[in-house]
Amino acid sequence: MTYVETRLQAANDIMTAAEALALKYFNERDRFVLEEKNASEFVSEADRNVEALIRDQLAQLLPSDQAMGEEMGGDGGEAFWSIDPIDGTANFLRGTPLWGVSLGFIENGRSTVGVISYPSLGLRLGAATGLGIWKNGERFDRKVHFPSVKVAAVGESPRWTIEGISEIEVALRKAGWGVAEFRCATVGLGFAALGYTDGYIEKNTSIWDIAAGSVICAEAGLEVFSTGTYEVAKQNIIAATTDVHAVVGTYFADR
Repeated sequence: MTYVETRLQAANDIMTAAEALALKYFNERDRFVLEEKNASEFVSEADRNVEALIRDQLAQLLPSDQAMGEEMGGDGGEAFWSIDPIDGTANFLRGTPLWGVSLGFIENGRSTVGVISYPSLGLRLGAATGLGIWKNGERFDRKVHFPSVKVAAVGESPRWTIEGISEIEVALRKAGWGVAEFRCATVGLGFAALGYTDGYIEKNTSIWDIAAGSVICAEAGLEVFSTGTYEVAKQNIIAATTDVHAVVGTYFADR
């Protein structure tokens, strides 16, 4: 196997354990919803423990690889894994299935391997540069049913101004797109790759939110533009069809 294939296989093996642990926490969350403090502590515990499991598995399977995670930090260098143990925290706590676990490998500023799991949906996506996409272990080609029904998804990072979000949404609506907000970049990117939407746009997100989804969308045939640093909330992304890029691309000044 090539290094890319080895990393994709390792990411899938790791995700099997990580998604099971995350789902266990999700199914136990009702014990913690009576007080906001307890809910916050609970999701932090879940995040930390899922990330710790992923890091432990990476150390065993790929001991030379570096890692950066939302909870435990790390330095983004030329090559590293980026971990989001539970993306979509609000959805996770409220009990909706729209949350995910994300593991992506970055090389020289590009995502080259990515695996995303949506444990409550029983759905996993994986991809690597030049190798295509897998959906629940089977090869997958992006399909769009009823392409005349135009839908795009927009993120809502707390670091992205309300005015900035509204500007993108108004531009899309004026151009004929319906706008979805999933409150989870991992879901937004994965659903675009699956063909459920025509793309996903977000500013002021973080590398762990988009590391896996970027390569999955690229291998799905979408045009992926991302820029920024590896600091918190310093990434901007458009992963979408050419038509969506034509509408929103001008709002990304550093394009």
